[in-house]
Amino acid sequence: MKQRFKFFIVIAMILLFASQSCADEVQDLLNFYVKKFNPEKALLIISDKPDSSGMFHDIYMDLQGVHIDKLRLANLTFRMKGIQFNEPSNWKSGNVVCKSALQVLATSTILESDINKSIENKTFGKGEDHWHDVSLKINPSGLSGKGYYTAKVGFMNLDILIDITSKLKIVKHKELWLDNPLVKINRLDLPDYITNKALSRIQPLVNLNKFPLPLTLNTVKLSKGRAVLSSRNLPKPIEGGIKYNYSR
Repeated sequence: MKQRFKFFIVIAMILLFASQSCADEVQDLLNFYVKKFNPEKALLIISDKPDSSGMFHDIYMDLQGVHIDKLRLANLTFRMKGIQFNEPSNWKSGNVVCKSALQVLATSTILESDINKSIENKTFGKGEDHWHDVSLKINPSGLSGKGYYTAKVGFMNLDILIDITSKLKIVKHKELWLDNPLVKINRLDLPDYITNKALSRIQPLVNLNKFPLPLTLNTVKLSKGRAVLSSRNLPKPIEGGIKYNYSR
């Protein structure tokens, strides 16, 4: 009887340690995304724990105030089913690889103020030419506003005021571009190549190619002050799942 009791105690301890180990591995996964994208808040929900190969049946993640490639996103939310990572034993060291996913639903909100900051940040310090004092506005019909572009022409640096009116479009399912922009400049004697170069420095406005998950975005909806990029269907939280939270 004592032998049987000891046996059950050993089995219970093994299951407990296995459960704790798996929970730690999921926390390691969340820690990886927190470290990589420095969100203000993060919520991870899983339907069940991963198997030994790193396969999840269902994952939901909501990142608030996330930073990707010098651009702040107000939020990035996605839900993935049948998602295969590398083995969980690698995650603690920061070696996280998403290999495939059967279904990915995603949405992201970008504020006009963050786009303006991104335009200045991505061109600052890259040679003589750069944008500054950018003031672009997003409205339901598109994007409009102005900014100053400092360009080196011959031996002079010219500060060019550029007015832009443009629609927006999604390219390659991960990029937000100006669509057929109309441009006016305060110096009519400048060659077109300078204006074209100024626009090329800020395209795309949003680039999510560096996000290490297979996001697919199809639509862009505009409202006052913001753009929402999303897949055809929106991600919804997993009901009754296991939750992990982070707050800066």
